[in-house]
This record gives sequence, structure tokens and C-alpha cells, in this order.
Amino acid sequence: MKTQLIRALLLISLALLAGCDDRAAMAARDDGDPMQYGGVSGLNYTPYYIHTFNVKGHDDNGISGGGPNIMPATPDNMPSGGGAEKCCAAFPKRWRPGLKVTVRWIANKKLDGIAWGAWYKAEAEVPEYGPRAGALFAIFLSGDRVKLMVQDGNANGHNSLQVKPTDDDPYVATGTVDEELTRQDEERREKQRQMKVAREAGLAREAELNKQKETTR
Repeated sequence: MKTQLIRALLLISLALLAGCDDRAAMAARDDGDPMQYGGVSGLNYTPYYIHTFNVKGHDDNGISGGGPNIMPATPDNMPSGGGAEKCCAAFPKRWRPGLKVTVRWIANKKLDGIAWGAWYKAEAEVPEYGPRAGALFAIFLSGDRVKLMVQDGNANGHNSLQVKPTDDDPYVATGTVDEELTRQDEERREKQRQMKVAREAGLAREAELNKQKETTR
């Protein structure tokens, strides 16, 4: 049953990729390294809601992209996600050793339906992918871990969406809280909250003045 569900997620993601292939094929960088574009999606094996995530490559390797929100894993530990994607991610058409990225994501660990969650970040290396490269996937695991991979039909054994990454997978990276980004986000949200409170207070005062005017007529 579990294998069938993951296979279903894989088929959905492949169907979505067909649409993205129509939107963007390949572009050539100034340095002659051809780039490819594909969708961005993810799988979530954690009990926490992933609000958003983004990927940024190191050393000007051209990798970039941002993914959708992903619900927590199911009660029987099946991953959520895989059926939605954002377009588009960029990555080199030809894989080369040492393709590294920074993955950042928001995880809500309070599970109270109110808290926004904190930003996490991890430095990960992209495993080898072949000519059938498609979507860019982030796979979120317990312990603030993440694996970033390019879907390619599992040509080299490291890019399967049907199998949960093992604990000894060399491409699984452990993340930490991004204190600065979390602080900036909290400050921004607090300003928005204060503006909303001030706006509501202004509307309330205006309504009270209008009520008084109606009373004195």
C-alpha cells in the first residue's frame, strides 16, 4: 500500500513536469554551461507543516528555485507532497561533482494552528542526475534534515521518490535554525500585526463618531 501511494505521487509529479517542459526548455549561460528548467516540489516525512522553502546554489552554479507549502506526513508516516509544484527551478543540464546549495524552509513545530514557525537552513550537495532530469525536489526528514535532488528516473540510485532516504544517505544534510531570517520575519509580521490593530482601531473610532453624529441629529 505504501509503495503504491508513493508511486502515485511519482506519477503525479511526472504529469506536472510535462507542463513545465512546455514553458521552459533550456538556456545557455554566459560561461557556456547550459541550464535546464523544471518544476520545484517536495516530500515531507516530518510531522510539521512546511510553509515554504527555497534553494540557492553556491559558487554561481545557477541553481535556484522555490517550492510550495507541504502538509505534515500522514499518521502512518507516509510523506505528504509530490502533487504540487512551482515553476521554475534552474539547474545545470549536465551534472558535475560538487554542486552545492543552501536550502531554507519554514517549519511550524508548535502545531497550534497559530504560530508561524521558524526558518531553517542546511547546506546540501546535489547527487548525480542523468539526461532525464526533471523536477527539483526537496525531501524533508525528521531531525531538521533535508535532501535536495533532481528527479531523473533514479538513473544512479540516489534520486528515487519511491524510497525514503536512509539515515546514512550521504546527500542528506542536517539543518539549523536561521536565527537572522527568523528574526526578520517575526519583525515583519509584528509590524503587519500592529498596522492591522491600528487600522481596526481607526475604523472603530470612525464608527463611534458616526454613531454619535446620528444620535445628535
